[in-house]
Amino acid sequence: MKIEINFAGDMPPMMDSLPKEQKSEKVLQFTSTVSRYENAPDKGEEMQMEGPEGGMRIMMMQPDDIVYTDLGEMKTIEQKDFMSRIFLITSDLKRHTWKLTGKQKTIANYPCQEAVYTDTAKNIRVWFSPLIPVSTGPAGYGNLPGMILEMNFDDGERVMTAKSIEIKDIDAKAMEKPKKGKKVSREEYKAIVDEKMKEMGAEEGGGGHQMIIRIQR
Repeated sequence: MKIEINFAGDMPPMMDSLPKEQKSEKVLQFTSTVSRYENAPDKGEEMQMEGPEGGMRIMMMQPDDIVYTDLGEMKTIEQKDFMSRIFLITSDLKRHTWKLTGKQKTIANYPCQEAVYTDTAKNIRVWFSPLIPVSTGPAGYGNLPGMILEMNFDDGERVMTAKSIEIKDIDAKAMEKPKKGKKVSREEYKAIVDEKMKEMGAEEGGGGHQMIIRIQR
């Protein structure tokens, strides 16, 4: 995910050396009827920087979000971690209308086909494999005749790509529905995020894809 960090006033020393993108690992577990998408068990990305006033440690952590998709019930349950508060959102499964382009490529040894979706708010380009006949993918996206193995949002602003695929039995506990957090509607959650981002001086709607940056001297 591309990142941009802006400061009010003069740019602090060493800020030009901050990373311009953030990488993280996630896991998508699935059966023929449900899927669960969440962070891989790692500690996030950390880097050390030295400057005239001493060292600086920067840690970039992904929020502990979970997206549970039920293809049978056509529902998604999202556990959202926003500013150390946990929310639980249940909604109908989105059914995007994709346009096949006819392009093909291989991802993680699986042949894939390209499909695109465009509206006034977003531009999404995906690659899916009919060899995995499950209509799902990262973050609850699906509605294609195969598993989505790559997603590209807004010409590379955010990209998800499958690095490895294992077809095996899954422990039922690993596929449990998320249950933690305050139950809210999607509209209520958006209003909470927009209000907090407004307080912080960020653009409205800019809290959809967050990360936590901790700077320690």
